[in-house]
Parts: sequence; structure tokens; C-alpha cells
Amino acid sequence: MSRFGTCDGGCGEQKLELVPTVQYDSLAALTSTTRVRAEAFGAVAEEFASRHPGAEEWEPAYRSVQNIARTTLGRYPEVDARDVEWDEPVEFATTWWCAECGGIDAPQPCLGICIWREVEWVNGACYQEQRARALAEREMERRWRGLARRVAYVTPRAGQWERGWRAFEAQARA
Repeated sequence: MSRFGTCDGGCGEQKLELVPTVQYDSLAALTSTTRVRAEAFGAVAEEFASRHPGAEEWEPAYRSVQNIARTTLGRYPEVDARDVEWDEPVEFATTWWCAECGGIDAPQPCLGICIWREVEWVNGACYQEQRARALAEREMERRWRGLARRVAYVTPRAGQWERGWRAFEAQARA
């Protein structure tokens, strides 16, 4: 940051919304772990999309993918939505920015004493982009997890292995 008033003709002010870096970093970490879980559940769907069992292989192939789904569900338990603030974005700090000198002014109420603390900030637009990625990853995980759950707990009746496989294969491709 620089000092205001160093620009020829005075500083120009543009509104700039900022988010504390710690909140952006926690959202980025959440996005990363959600992506890992989504990829793990997506691998279950990929098994249906990529395998092509023969006539006598429907039951063993189905049971194999069912075991993969059960293992994956056990490895990645569902995150309680109350533990993660998915739907509540952070409150932005409205500041004023000079594009020429880079100076930032963040007005605060005066308490009669001055305490200067270093705070790291992230542009609010970057935070919003990261949040959109996190929500997209969350939706992908939710869809793949649902498929893995159905595969894990639905066992076709005798003679219906191919039919069950085809139904899940269609869902995996969708």
C-alpha cells in the first residue's frame, strides 16, 4: 500500500471489496477436499462406464463395483452441512482503491486510539470465484456420492445382474 495523495492530481477512488485471506484459504482447502471426495465417488461411476462384462461376468463385476462403492463410502464419510458454512458467504470489507498508486483506504469507526495490525486480504471477486468452484465441487460430490450409495446398497435379484448393471451404467453416463 502507498500513501494517498502521491498521485499527480490526487488519487482516484474505486470501490474494492475485500475478504480476509484466512477465510479465502479455508474455502480453498474445502474446495480441494471436496474435489478429492468427488473424484473418489466418480471413480465408482467410471467403473460402470468403462467395464464391459461378458455374459457370465455380470454378477462378479457388479459385486466388485459394489465393494468399491462400500469402501469409498467408508473412506469418505459425509460432511455434516452444519460443520461447513457452504451457503453463507463471508461479509466483505468495503474499501477504496486508487488504481494509479495502489493505495487502499479502509475506513473504520474511530475508537480514540490507533492500533495498526497487519491483515492480509483477498479481492472479493477472487473469493466469489473460489466459492463458485467450491459449490460446483460440492454438487458433483453429492451426485456421485448418491450413485455410489445406491450401488453399495442395492443388490439385484438372481438373474437381474445385467439389468442392474445397465441401469447404473446409464446413471453413471448421465
